[in-house]
Amino acid sequence: MSHSPRLTLSLTALALTLTLAACSQQTTPQADGQSGSPFVYDGTDHSWVSSDNGLVGMDAEVARMKALAINTGNNMLSGEAWTAATNGWGPIERNMSVGESGTRDGRMMAVNGKQYDSGFGVHSNSSMTFDLGGKCSRFISDVGIDDEVGNRGSAVFQVFADGVKLFDSGRMTGEDGTKTVNLDVSGRRELKLVVGDAGDNLDYDHADWGGAILVACNSSGTPTTPAPPVPTPPAPAPTPPSGNVNYGGPLVITKGGTYRGNWESMNPNVPAVLIQTSEPVVIEGSNLRGRGELIRGWKVNLTVRNSNGYGMNPNIYGVHAGRFIAAEEVYNLRVENNYMEGTSGIYVNQFYGRGDGQTIKILRNKAKNIDGRKSDGNGGYNGDRYYVQFAQIAKVQNVPNMEIAWNEVINEPGKSSLEENINLYSTSGTAGSRMQIHDNYIQGAFAIQAATDGSYSGGGIMLGDGPVGNLGEAGGYVDVYNNQIVSTSNQGVGIAGGHDHNVFNNRILSSGRLPTGEINKAQNVGIYVWDVMNGKGSNTWFNNTVHDNVIGWTRINANNSTWLNNTWFADCSNTCYSNASWSSAVTLDTEEQEFQMWQNKFRAAGMSMGPN
Repeated sequence: MSHSPRLTLSLTALALTLTLAACSQQTTPQADGQSGSPFVYDGTDHSWVSSDNGLVGMDAEVARMKALAINTGNNMLSGEAWTAATNGWGPIERNMSVGESGTRDGRMMAVNGKQYDSGFGVHSNSSMTFDLGGKCSRFISDVGIDDEVGNRGSAVFQVFADGVKLFDSGRMTGEDGTKTVNLDVSGRRELKLVVGDAGDNLDYDHADWGGAILVACNSSGTPTTPAPPVPTPPAPAPTPPSGNVNYGGPLVITKGGTYRGNWESMNPNVPAVLIQTSEPVVIEGSNLRGRGELIRGWKVNLTVRNSNGYGMNPNIYGVHAGRFIAAEEVYNLRVENNYMEGTSGIYVNQFYGRGDGQTIKILRNKAKNIDGRKSDGNGGYNGDRYYVQFAQIAKVQNVPNMEIAWNEVINEPGKSSLEENINLYSTSGTAGSRMQIHDNYIQGAFAIQAATDGSYSGGGIMLGDGPVGNLGEAGGYVDVYNNQIVSTSNQGVGIAGGHDHNVFNNRILSSGRLPTGEINKAQNVGIYVWDVMNGKGSNTWFNNTVHDNVIGWTRINANNSTWLNNTWFADCSNTCYSNASWSSAVTLDTEEQEFQMWQNKFRAAGMSMGPN
């Protein structure tokens, strides 16, 4: 079961990395490490101590900034005066990288290709202290080693408030991406930003506080009230089915037939239901819960309908909740009108069926919080995730009549973690019977720490994932239409490989914000079409089309200004056309209205969702 999701990770993570690289050209170091390079420690003391409030003596434009008053709302920290500052080599720079030898001799800050026009460029062994006066609620900044030193340099970033350390980045080098600081500073009077040399030397230690900002400040002089400590909540209990359910122990099915009952397994290594027959099996009107897989089988001919499934924290360190269904080497699979919560979704790996009507259909299910978070072994989670999906179809090739339709999938930040909601890995329909993915409502796909983690890989629907060496393994012959995709972070829909994918008449919207109003740090693009694995080189990339979709994919800058990043068509020109941009601002209210539209839609179509 593990190999296909891990392969999926490599491609989607690669897609995110390469997308960022393509959008922001990497810069080369200005020094080569040769003798005399200004970036290499020469044994001389080049340290610097500020003799003023940090604005005196700077150019006229910077000097005009309001330095001594924190304005109501958000304040870029580089426009505020410090009370004290030191730097390990040369002066600290505002809104540019540290140049070492003199004032204003840096360049635009950039970490891992992402550029910043505000913040501070410092050298290791630096500190800056600011008087907040208890007026601001949060401090947010990206931190990392500036691209101008390449993969060299090493530093540790720390943040103190009123003498208490609130953040420690650990050792970071030029090979690392950014880390994001997002701290509650309510009621704090003194903010101190420190960069150490990671215990080695000063060579190439150009460090950036990119986009440093004070959020939700109150200029009236009334300090904000410190927020009380928030304990880590226990794992949310799954919503129980209606009525009282008496669960029996795990069930092993060894012969065909229809099964109804309530089964559970508190052992993560034992499925609630294990199927050990290729005869037709129907599970209906049942309730399942467990710390591992709920339904598991190989070489199955299986129908699951009108049933409830509840995943539970495995309470073993590093283990994630089990699948609602994990089926491999499948002869036939139908999943209809079920409800699942807290599971890691539906996983299908390889298809052996070729008989009349044998196929895969996932229809009219309701899913809440697909969850790949790994347990800390004590009722909580350890901050890592496994790459799961509402539905992943892996290595199912040239199968007719496949369909994923009329499903409602809603994931909440902080209660879920998945990769794509729907992922097709090395999977294809046929030229005469294309796979249909239609009329689904998909909401949410978030990083574990969605307000601070910008490196999240995942989204709504991914097509053409997997190897593309030949037509047999490249995905293709898929229609994606009439879906509503809301707030799925990295992408709404992606075509990463394969052929004959057609994406049309979908509504793809995101406010770029979390339900709390915070910015979704991993927000990226509405639809992308990109030949990630060079299918053109193996003649497996062709006939991929995207047309007549409505897209409003909001990106939010640090200053709260917004823009729409609706499409990235790196490998799609004439076959991507007539896609309409959302005509007004996409807000959290817009997202709620989209859900109401979905509910009206399936009622008008006479559909019933979940168990009947």
